[in-house]
Amino acid sequence: MSVSSKVAIGTWPLSGDFGVRSLRSIEESIQKAVDAGFKTFDTAPNYGLGFMESALGAVLAGDTSVKIITKCGNHPFKGKDFSPAALEQSIEQSLKRLRRDRIEGVFLHNPRAEIADYGPVIETLSKLKNDGILANIGISGAKGYDYSVVPDGVFDFFQQDANLLYLKEAKSAQPKFRKFFARSPLATGILSGKLSTASVFPPDDHRSGWLKGTRLESLVARVDAIREVLPAGIDVPSAARRFLLHSPAIDTVIFGIGRPEHLDGLIQDVGAGPLPEDLTKVLGDLHDADFNRPDSERSFGY
Repeated sequence: MSVSSKVAIGTWPLSGDFGVRSLRSIEESIQKAVDAGFKTFDTAPNYGLGFMESALGAVLAGDTSVKIITKCGNHPFKGKDFSPAALEQSIEQSLKRLRRDRIEGVFLHNPRAEIADYGPVIETLSKLKNDGILANIGISGAKGYDYSVVPDGVFDFFQQDANLLYLKEAKSAQPKFRKFFARSPLATGILSGKLSTASVFPPDDHRSGWLKGTRLESLVARVDAIREVLPAGIDVPSAARRFLLHSPAIDTVIFGIGRPEHLDGLIQDVGAGPLPEDLTKVLGDLHDADFNRPDSERSFGY
């Protein structure tokens, strides 16, 4: 299996929810990804209140070589509803926006206590799967939420945060789920290598509410620890991407892009091959030791 087949392009940054994107830039981003060999896209109905699914449908209509995975249960303008009728309606609307009769799959979108009994949900999604409308069903999990009540072996996919700062679910997803999807590979920009203890985020950036003070200082120190073990020629974001792409515990990595140039580093890292084996071990050991942070800072991890 080629490494490029482990890549899924995350489309939330293209949706306008993080700032306006021109239609031309959106089309160029999607087409550049396809031309680079990235044929799987991750989206959701509430990315841009339905706009992102419609954009993918417009650009990729008729291209059966591309796989699209969307979500259900978190509805534009309405909020969360995982009832069977709401799930069926959500998937029907997604298919119309995507201009497809079937899709690679759907994730339940960050369910928590809203689902007390997974039985009706599983029955509804399994029927759509048996009818050939969905190839796979899965859960896009809320970070840190306990999904032990989910029956083993029923869901094909599980999507969760996974990066050099946080690998908890990646190490334990199987056998409950058949495949693990890693999202937030650069930890919402923390692993971009661009942050410092002086970084300040604008009020409309969700990180402004939590990535500050002692937490920011502690996370910057973790990134500095990663940087210190990297050899010349490998920067922090490249190490973060290559570590995940070649991890045997991870089946797919979702890389969000907001403009065409965001693909450049990914394309380069896909062609660069795995990190040296000894470096992979060092990075894994750093993570497992929580980057040797004092106990007082353990709660400030990503």
